[in-house]
Amino acid sequence: MLAITTPANDVQKLFNILEIQRPSGSQTEEDWVTNNLLSLEGARMDAYGNVFVEVSMDKSTTMFSCHTDTVHPKPHADYKNKLVIDPMTNHLFTDHKSQLGADDGTGIWFMLAMIEAKVPGLYAFHRDEEVGGLGSSASAKDNYEYLMALGLNRCVAFDRHYYEDVITHQGTRCASDEFAQALSNELNITPGFKFKPCDTGVFTDSANYTHMIPECTNLSVGYWSQHTIKETQDVGFAEKLLARLLQIDWEALPTSRDVTDNDFSFDDYDYGFYDRGASDMLELCEDYPIMIAEILEDYGVTVQELREQIDDKLDLVATKTTKKTQPGYDWDSPPWNTPPWSSYK
Repeated sequence: MLAITTPANDVQKLFNILEIQRPSGSQTEEDWVTNNLLSLEGARMDAYGNVFVEVSMDKSTTMFSCHTDTVHPKPHADYKNKLVIDPMTNHLFTDHKSQLGADDGTGIWFMLAMIEAKVPGLYAFHRDEEVGGLGSSASAKDNYEYLMALGLNRCVAFDRHYYEDVITHQGTRCASDEFAQALSNELNITPGFKFKPCDTGVFTDSANYTHMIPECTNLSVGYWSQHTIKETQDVGFAEKLLARLLQIDWEALPTSRDVTDNDFSFDDYDYGFYDRGASDMLELCEDYPIMIAEILEDYGVTVQELREQIDDKLDLVATKTTKKTQPGYDWDSPPWNTPPWSSYK
């Protein structure tokens, strides 16, 4: 096993964040938020538990977004990851007994560094993203008047895998191509960066603000295999990206999207697509059962958890069959949720 090297002070802060497992609703998450976020100057917590920090908002119309919970399904030892790093690639990972939590620990690191550097903006540390974006959903409703009064033009989330994506769609359009290209151009000032607009994003917290903030995006931060025990973070890439984020003139970016440019909202999303695609999924499971079992294991899904999901699904199917005969049953809002490991950034 590769030993972790002694990092520079700023990178050590990233390692400190990634060392702590923060499952949604856990005492560990609560303690971490209290000790590391509420201690920030001007920090305030809303009714749901999201934490907001304003930095020179008289000079900014930008919100930055990350989330404090991790996908860890249960406590691992003392809620601490054993971190290792490959000195050849500068990739950080765990001992493969737990997820790394770069989703979204890296986003937290970026935002704390930006606050320390006094980059103007509203910094939103959301809760419960990994269990359905509940924190940001509550924020968009409960904090509507406060957020609208700020006149925000953009919400930038740091919660995307890979190296190159500036997201324009999270199911539906969330940011204009003009904005995404302009931000890509700013990021690509760093030699070697190849950011570009990407329309294949899926949900993260910024999606819950598309009805009130014109440009809502999500940026690649250099992690891979999120939600799995093989998750890795390219530390060198993250360092370079952070350095660039500190230099961007966020207020100079264009605002082109109309907030009414939505096909649907995530609150109204039709989960019936699962039924339409079930036959393809079944065929895939039949063709590659061993490989799919290995993939589930890589994602940290235990046999017990899978059995519980199957039992829940069987119960829901029985409920579905019963309710189908009831007049006025709304099939656009079926009574089940997708399992926590099924959503990717």
